[in-house]
Amino acid sequence: MAAKFLCCLPLRLGVVVISFLQFLFSGAAAGLLWWALWYNHENDLAAITQSMKTTVIIVAVIYTVAALVGLLGFLGALLRKNAFVKTFYVLLCAVFGFQIGSSIWYLVTFYRNRGQSLEDCLNGTTDANLIAYCQSMDAYKRVPQGVLIASAIVPILIQGYACYVVHQYSNRLTQQRAEQARAAQVFVPPSGPAYQPVMRNEETYPLTNQITYPYADNTHSFGHQAQKSVDAGQKV
Repeated sequence: MAAKFLCCLPLRLGVVVISFLQFLFSGAAAGLLWWALWYNHENDLAAITQSMKTTVIIVAVIYTVAALVGLLGFLGALLRKNAFVKTFYVLLCAVFGFQIGSSIWYLVTFYRNRGQSLEDCLNGTTDANLIAYCQSMDAYKRVPQGVLIASAIVPILIQGYACYVVHQYSNRLTQQRAEQARAAQVFVPPSGPAYQPVMRNEETYPLTNQITYPYADNTHSFGHQAQKSVDAGQKV
C-alpha cells in the first residue's frame, strides 16, 4: 500500500501543511527576534549584552532561512517541483538532528541538576543571569518527570514523521517523472523508404508488357500461310 499522510490523506497535502506551518512559525519567530533587535537599538536598552545580541542575530538568521526554505517546500508541493521539495527535506533533516541533540542536552542538564538545591546552585552569587537560571531550574523540579520526557520526545516524533512524509512525496514525484519520460518515448522510423526495394523480374512485369520470346511473333503462330505451305510439303 502506498504511503499516506495521517494514514488516509494524500502525501501532497501533508507536505503543503507541514511546509506552511514551518513557514508560519519560523517566520513569526524570525520577525519577533528582528523586531526585538530593532526595538533595542531604537531605545538604546542596556538590558541585552553584546554576546546576547550576537546570539539573537544568529538565531534570527536561522529562523529566517528556515522560513524561506519552508516557503520553498510549500511552493514545491503546489507546483510539483521536486527540487524545492528536496531542499525542504534537507532542512527538515537538519532540524531533526539538531532537535535530537538539544533534547538530549536538555534531559541530561535537567537530571544533573535535579538533586541540587537552590542554595547550592546560587552558591552566594550575585550574577543576575545565574540567579535566573537557578530559579528556572528550581521551577523545573516541580514539573513531573513524565511531562518533561514527553516534552522532549513528542517534538522529535513529530519532526521525524514530517521528514518521512516529505521524503515519500519526493520519491513519488521522482517516480512520476520517470513514468512520464517512459510514456513520452515514441518509435521513430528509420530514415529512407518505408519498404525495401525489390529487383524487378519477369513475374513483376504487368501482363501488357510481357517479355517477347522467339515463338511469340506472327510468323510462328498457328495458321500462318508459311506454316501451311511447310505442312503441305511435308505431306507430299
